[in-house]
Amino acid sequence: MLGTLIRDFRPRFWPSVIAGVGVVTLLILGTWQIFRMVEKQEINGLRAQRLAEPVAALPARLDDPMAWEFRRVTARGTPNHARELYLPCRSQRGNEGTCILVPLMRAEGLPVLINRGWVPPERKDPARRANAQPVGEVSFDGVLRVSQQRTRFMPDNDPGRNVWFAYDLPAMAKALGIAEFAPFYIESAIDPRAPPFAPVGGQTRFQLPDNHLGYAFTWFALAIALFVIFVLSQRQEPTP
Repeated sequence: MLGTLIRDFRPRFWPSVIAGVGVVTLLILGTWQIFRMVEKQEINGLRAQRLAEPVAALPARLDDPMAWEFRRVTARGTPNHARELYLPCRSQRGNEGTCILVPLMRAEGLPVLINRGWVPPERKDPARRANAQPVGEVSFDGVLRVSQQRTRFMPDNDPGRNVWFAYDLPAMAKALGIAEFAPFYIESAIDPRAPPFAPVGGQTRFQLPDNHLGYAFTWFALAIALFVIFVLSQRQEPTP
């Protein structure tokens, strides 16, 4: 049967060009997904390694914040609850709500923006959680993050309405009347001692989703399918 298929295979020019471009494109897409899978595995591995390190006291100054990203830290200072910022977010369970951001004024070092955690829509108003606002000098345990990159699908921040969709530390500092924030922020960990109605910490997404192997198999399978269809479509019965 294979011999017959080879004997009857007489590809025409334009179908060959179109099929060839299609197969090569699909193979490139599949290979790109493999590279993306390896890249994400390296990123997730580095994050897991840093999260496994002991909790460290936040230094007054970090010359290389990227070397500390996803490390667990303790920051001490006085939170200014009168100057909250609001970032729409989903909880780890997928519930709509708001992440509460407050500046932490430190005795040494620049102020640090703290993401205290998630609250449901009915608790966005600070008056509805007045008893859950720590006063005086306190410590926040959390994960150090560097400002995230905006994506093309994110809405623009609206400082006038105090609605922030992405971290923009210089703009946030300006909105709060602060000269400068430290070039990183902290996402609070879960606090088992938190009073009722306090923002729920532990909202950090540690691992990037990794579905690239499945995508790669899909692209490679489509390349094989297109090649088979091309071969079968280019069979021509020999003329008598």
